[in-house]
Amino acid sequence: MTTNSPVFLTKNGYGTMVLMSIEQYSALTDPIEYALDEADSAAKESKIRYSGADVFRRVRERIDGDD
Repeated sequence: MTTNSPVFLTKNGYGTMVLMSIEQYSALTDPIEYALDEADSAAKESKIRYSGADVFRRVRERIDGDD
């Protein structure tokens, strides 16, 4: 029997790892890789740069809903 379901590995009753097919992994990571590639391209075309503190402040504001 062959399935494409991930296999969850445990140690002492706690989840430690997940084994999955390359196809499943790609389905999870490809959209993120694509978005990062787009962000890299946009950054190359822009002269605007933010400090690390500014980036984290803006992320926290979005998480907290303080747009």
